[in-house]
Amino acid sequence: MQHSFTLMLRRLITDSNTHSGFRIVIAMACVFIPAIFDLQFGFFKQSSLAISLSLCLGVLASAIVEVDENTKDRQKFIATVIACFFVASSSVELLLPYPILFAVGLGTSTFAFMMLASLGMHYSRIGFGAILIAIYTLIGHQPEAAWFESPMLLALGALWYGLFAIAWSHLSPNRTLREQLAQLFYALSRYQLQKSELFDTQKSNSRQAITDTRQKLAQLNISIVARLASSKDMVKGQYQANRRQQELARLNQYYLVAEQIHERICASQYLYSQLEHTFGRSQILEGFHQLLLQLSSDCHLVGSCIKDKHPYLHSKRLKWTVQALSDQLLLLKQKLQSFDNNQEAMQALQAIYDNLNGIDQLLMSLTNVKSQQYPIIVDNEQTLPRPFWKVLFEAYQQKTPVYKHAVRISVSLVIAFAIQAKFNLNNGYWILPTVLFVCQPSFSETRKRLMLRSFGTLLGILLSFPIFYFLHDTLSQSVLMVLAAFLFITYVKTNYGLAVIFITIMVMILTNLLAPSGIAFLYARIYETLIGCVLSFAAISVIYPDWQFKRFPGLVNNHLLKTSRYFKQVAQQYQFGRSESIIFRQTRFAAFKSDSALTNAWQSMLFEPNSKQHLKKEVYGLVNRCDALCCYIAALSSHRHKIELETELAVLSELFEATSQQILFTYRPELKQSSENQIDIDSFEQYKENMSDEAKLIVEQLRLIAFSAMDIQLLLTKIESVNEKNRRNAQ
Repeated sequence: MQHSFTLMLRRLITDSNTHSGFRIVIAMACVFIPAIFDLQFGFFKQSSLAISLSLCLGVLASAIVEVDENTKDRQKFIATVIACFFVASSSVELLLPYPILFAVGLGTSTFAFMMLASLGMHYSRIGFGAILIAIYTLIGHQPEAAWFESPMLLALGALWYGLFAIAWSHLSPNRTLREQLAQLFYALSRYQLQKSELFDTQKSNSRQAITDTRQKLAQLNISIVARLASSKDMVKGQYQANRRQQELARLNQYYLVAEQIHERICASQYLYSQLEHTFGRSQILEGFHQLLLQLSSDCHLVGSCIKDKHPYLHSKRLKWTVQALSDQLLLLKQKLQSFDNNQEAMQALQAIYDNLNGIDQLLMSLTNVKSQQYPIIVDNEQTLPRPFWKVLFEAYQQKTPVYKHAVRISVSLVIAFAIQAKFNLNNGYWILPTVLFVCQPSFSETRKRLMLRSFGTLLGILLSFPIFYFLHDTLSQSVLMVLAAFLFITYVKTNYGLAVIFITIMVMILTNLLAPSGIAFLYARIYETLIGCVLSFAAISVIYPDWQFKRFPGLVNNHLLKTSRYFKQVAQQYQFGRSESIIFRQTRFAAFKSDSALTNAWQSMLFEPNSKQHLKKEVYGLVNRCDALCCYIAALSSHRHKIELETELAVLSELFEATSQQILFTYRPELKQSSENQIDIDSFEQYKENMSDEAKLIVEQLRLIAFSAMDIQLLLTKIESVNEKNRRNAQ
């Protein structure tokens, strides 16, 4: 019992979200010092409690937009945040007495702040935080106070939290990176667990079941790619700050190993339905099922070891399973030597084993991370800095998603303010934060947030009733407010519905402390939130609606371009030898990232109105085939090595070129007519004569890649013909 409690406590402390929550609690507790000791400041007309509450809002806003960066960049970020916070808050205080000017200022400043997202993720956070601080200024507006008081207090609160976060990060500089890497290995674990179902003899492995499993794998891949991108950025940032950290060198190795494991687990060798047909009666597939389960378990263990700063110990059970499966494969191969029709399937099964054994070897390499040296994570792509105004102007000219969302948010906030002013809603500024948080760049995300925001706010308001009824003293309400902020930060990244409940409770208590009449506003909060949700839904549906079916052509072309480059990189390594160079890793990641974006767009499309889900069946097939193409190339890549025999290299080079052309034709079909020396895909089989088993397997993998590319080309042609027909009918 004591051991379980200790384990639970350790997991609670090491969880990054809980850790961030504790940091918020301490920072907020410190800003309540003026209220606790009733300190008075001569140049502030506000009460000590109002001063503490304003500082508290500054802390919360700073925490929401916080980035995990090295100290140098974080200092620049904090300075920019404070400046933007002060400007946004001051504008509210100065223009609030003039409703028309305030509406114009609100619209233009919101558009400008939202357009900052064109400059990068950090600027996007700054813009969002500036709008949020402006709304907080509205909520906490004190008419009797001087115009500069709230802006100064909010900026001081943000400054305090920024400095506190920097000091806190020095205690454990790589904590967030460890958490990201741990989550990355957890995601790899979930992927392998799902993939094990392809070899589970107890379940149906029909064509539809395999398709469903592959679709689930594509969805899980979205999380892996996101974790890879985040981890890579963090490693790069930490190396720029300090290249001599021993712990960072170890975490660097974990990341590089995760990249290679990702490629191997995504690999698709042969057709799984044919493996079931050939080996369904034997127990060999169950051996692969068990091996994938144990690899999944060990990947999860690696994640836990990274998170808890424990050394990883390779599982003896996994080592035994790998050896046992190797022995079973040898026996099966001896039994099937006289059956020529099963040799190709046997070679594919051996290739799958080699791939999984490669994952096991990668995991084993993590047991000795201290003595190994790995290259530093850096990008060799040098991009010339561009004037920020040129970037913003291009975003405006091209009507990018950032521009569309900026227009959407700015118009919505002005309408929300107009509703409050027209109907004289009592402190109706609650509509504005609802719009800001609910209205997202895509319809699907807005729809999800709308439901969570509505129910979360309603529950938060209902829970506020007993708080105001039973607790009347300031101290108790302040403690509950800080606790609500802690729970909000803890759940905002993992459970938005719960986070909304706690942030609602926090703001309700804050409003009650500023003007002790919180119960009078409870009912108003409900319909104000509903107004904000309806306004958000209308905005995403009417103002520059960005339906997913319009994005698919660009996403598919980008994916095919990136996978084509990935394939060419793999083909070169069969000629010159295996390498994990920076260029290869960048190209590989770009291919998986484009595949993830395509799958994510498909998932978003399912949340859109049925009238906007054009060619749903064809698009579903296209997404599946694009994912299969990337997985087939990953399989070819996982076995890449220099081909020593010149005669085989000459033949394979010709097939590599033919396959590369087939991929090219998918996004450049006009080149097919002018291309010479094309090889028919059906003739790939004849090239297997007089080749080694290893070379035959490469030829078969190339044939799968070429067939997938041809299927994609046919689907694209069909979709284009339907769209052309619809355009003619519309005319």
